[in-house]
Amino acid sequence: MLSKAQECGATGGTIFLGQGTVQSNKLLDILGLNEAQKEILMIATTEELCSDLQDKLCEHFKFSKKNKGIAFSIPFSRWKLKSNEEEKREIHREFNPSHYCIMTIVDKGKSKDCIKSAKAAGARGGTIMHGHGAGVPMDYYFPLIIEPQKDIVMVLTPKDNLTAIMDKIIADLELYKEGKGVIFALPVIKISGLIENKGVRV
Repeated sequence: MLSKAQECGATGGTIFLGQGTVQSNKLLDILGLNEAQKEILMIATTEELCSDLQDKLCEHFKFSKKNKGIAFSIPFSRWKLKSNEEEKREIHREFNPSHYCIMTIVDKGKSKDCIKSAKAAGARGGTIMHGHGAGVPMDYYFPLIIEPQKDIVMVLTPKDNLTAIMDKIIADLELYKEGKGVIFALPVIKISGLIENKGVRV
């Protein structure tokens, strides 16, 4: 996919490995086959190229078909030490997105609980990535510092379900307590390949 993106004008990208969770199925749960390995490709590009690039990738990789993949765009800006007023207005530009990407960072092993809570509140599933915490560790033994491993859970949801899903995750995983984890939501300005519960593709 990265090669195709570069053919379409992207200068590069970053690939992450993750696990996708499929729709609830008792047989798959029993067999332990309710997860699928995923590759997540993150590309930083200009606003002018973004929409066209996403359309071309979706067409080439057939994201319009079930289980072929999902592509979405999130706005971001790079802060400068000195910005003029026009750049500041661009950075603080308001969006009215129909979907959000909920990012939850929890200790390793808590990601399945996070997915379970998200589904209970209306989410269809999510993607799990693994990382390391870079903050001050809670426990350490001189001279060895133990760096805690983290799970990163990404859930795409319509705007109407955002608050319910986030509140459910916060309550169930006790994210209101210090050191339990972090949750935040990013606006999605364009999304392709996501099938809603009613069978309508966005």
